[in-house]
Amino acid sequence: MSASKRRRLPTEESPQAVSAFALRKKLLAQKSSVALTPSSENSIAETGTSVDTDERASSPQKKARKTRSTQHASVTHSQTEDAQVASEPLINQDSNKLSEPRQSNVDELPRSPSPYSSPKDESHDVGGPVQPVVFSSFGPSKNNFRTKRNGACQLKLDEGERLVILGSYGVRVDSGEITVNGATLKASKRTHWVHAPQSHALPVIRCTEDATLELHPHPEAVNLKALGMLSPLFRKLMCENPNPSNQTESEPSETFQILYTSEDGPKRAILQDLKSPPEWNREIAALIASSNQAPSIMVTGPKSSGKSTFGKILTNRLLTGTHQLKRPEKASVVVLDLDPGQPEYCGVGQIALVLITQPVLSPSFCRPLDTPGIRKVRSHALASLSPASDPELYAEMALDLITHYRNTLAMYPLVINTPGWIQGTGLDLLVSLLGELRPSDVVYLSQSGPAETVDALMEACNTTRFSTLPSQPNQNSLRTAIHLRSMQTMSYFHSETTTLGNSGDHLRWFPRPLTTLAPWQVHFRGAESGILGILCYDFQIQPELLADAINGSILAVVEIESTKAFRNIENYESLPSSLLDEDSSGFSMDIDVSQDDQTRLPHSPSLQQRITTATPEGIPFIDPSLGVTLDPRYSRSLGLALVRGIDVQNGDLHLLCPITMDIIEDVRKRGGQIVLVSGKFDPPSWAYTEDLYCQSEGDEAVTMEEVEMHGQPGIAEVVTTDTKPGGRTPSESSAGSVPWIEIITRNQKRGAGSKVWRVRRDLGRIGNSSG
Repeated sequence: MSASKRRRLPTEESPQAVSAFALRKKLLAQKSSVALTPSSENSIAETGTSVDTDERASSPQKKARKTRSTQHASVTHSQTEDAQVASEPLINQDSNKLSEPRQSNVDELPRSPSPYSSPKDESHDVGGPVQPVVFSSFGPSKNNFRTKRNGACQLKLDEGERLVILGSYGVRVDSGEITVNGATLKASKRTHWVHAPQSHALPVIRCTEDATLELHPHPEAVNLKALGMLSPLFRKLMCENPNPSNQTESEPSETFQILYTSEDGPKRAILQDLKSPPEWNREIAALIASSNQAPSIMVTGPKSSGKSTFGKILTNRLLTGTHQLKRPEKASVVVLDLDPGQPEYCGVGQIALVLITQPVLSPSFCRPLDTPGIRKVRSHALASLSPASDPELYAEMALDLITHYRNTLAMYPLVINTPGWIQGTGLDLLVSLLGELRPSDVVYLSQSGPAETVDALMEACNTTRFSTLPSQPNQNSLRTAIHLRSMQTMSYFHSETTTLGNSGDHLRWFPRPLTTLAPWQVHFRGAESGILGILCYDFQIQPELLADAINGSILAVVEIESTKAFRNIENYESLPSSLLDEDSSGFSMDIDVSQDDQTRLPHSPSLQQRITTATPEGIPFIDPSLGVTLDPRYSRSLGLALVRGIDVQNGDLHLLCPITMDIIEDVRKRGGQIVLVSGKFDPPSWAYTEDLYCQSEGDEAVTMEEVEMHGQPGIAEVVTTDTKPGGRTPSESSAGSVPWIEIITRNQKRGAGSKVWRVRRDLGRIGNSSG
């Protein structure tokens, strides 16, 4: 017999608990017996029935306050002119306290604090449809809303009004002041570009004083949305194209949509507006006001506790706060992104030191490359999603980045984002980083422990200010962590940087399969080799298996700044003595050295011939005896590359990467060399199926949850459902020419051993050690 499932024991208070159905029935009975007047409304509140504040939007109490039935908020101007005046308690951003109600010239729905209204609520609703959640307190009218010929919308907002928008748009403040995602935007000619997909909490535009602003369609929103033709991961994220016959002046653009209530969003969409708890606001205000010097703040906490959200709000407040009013053009914040699994400012499997000069208003997959406002100063490739693969190398990389910050960027505030590995070896690693980084403040985003983690961090802080805050996990489960990593990597390989004059700086996406692009042909044999060699992190492989291991996988492109990047090169007897003499020219241990003093790598092929072993295909494989990893003091990551294929006959690697030729030429001018690093990146299953999804464009039979990955590079399974007559799905014949693709039907069984075997390792957790 199978073991019985664990059941939660009832508490002492359980007999007094009231189910949602019973509570609704009781309230409906009260509603039918008592006329809903202001006096009866108070009597309902005094009945003693406890109602959670998060459910106010769907309770009859809230419905009683309405003077008329709820209507769709996307109304025409003729409807808004005759609307009645309504008031709403507004929430102040800094204190999150209720302020005095303000009068508006349009009818407004009472706002609910509930982040979203689940479609399941409607299916189980006994007393009628659930009242829609109100997102925006702004109501359009002829006096405060106007559409321009170029598609832009001009809005006049009163102090305290809020606006929630779904999609991609640009916001320019003509007068007054607004806040969005923690950033304070004042009147200027600059347009700030925002991406607000359904997969993340939607930024809220709050009007701190009467303001006039313009909303502009995003010029690259169509291409970003078109990536949905290549992968289900990018489908149903932005606003749907409105029906021209039903389009109103309040919805003039296809790239964004103002959400007045949850009914304005796509059908069955789970929408959530971005909220900052009052504890967060108070702590951020204290961090900014605590010191006149540039603070260094480390943000820690468990997985999915809101570290990235808190870090972005804190960065935007440091960047646009009142302390920056004297020299706003010189305002900058440095971010040390130490989370290789869910990075915010660099590619997956990397950590980076980033200089921020413009507010961060979009998710990470919408800004995969550098822009003038977000620029990576230095980065390293861990080639893994977790520091657990090599904690010592991870600590060395973090120390190198913090050394670079102290030598060149110490005048700017520093925000440190850490991974969510906070137990066992992860806790030991975090404590050691605290001792090396020595931040001025440490913020732990969890008030529920674990107790040993909090105690260890508090003990390691010593003189450092330590504080705990409540976590704020994202309640939107539209995309999982692995989905977001795949989206960020796919967006990276489909994007390029472009500048569109006065319209601002954007990233340009090309919505075509990667197979339609001409790859870089990098020669790997002879004196004209474009790479010094290939190095494997975390595992060692036989040279004859290297070609199969890297084909179709993602590699890190690393610049070797000095031969000292190979840790044991001094003891490598086969190297010529002249090379070692040249390398020992007083190169400082500091990474911040001038170009003249930096050791240059020789361009002669002797270095490659002596430190590498040729595979049967002729690929230079770096000898592991030189060190299984590169020294981060003398190397840096340039980005990622996807191996599209290997031309053995001509000796070429076919690589796809958004790294510009200017960067490669700059490496050559400095006398550096390029090494490709293989590790434990996520297999790019999205790249294998792009052509198939492009062929079956518009077919709803293939969904996001039906794409799985097996192996490295492995097999991408495309599971199809029964289609409607005339519908198209990827066929076996179309997949026959694409490697690593297997198409199965939904009722087809997977073979035994088809899943990836995950080896459990001793990571220092209690009970894992063998006795």
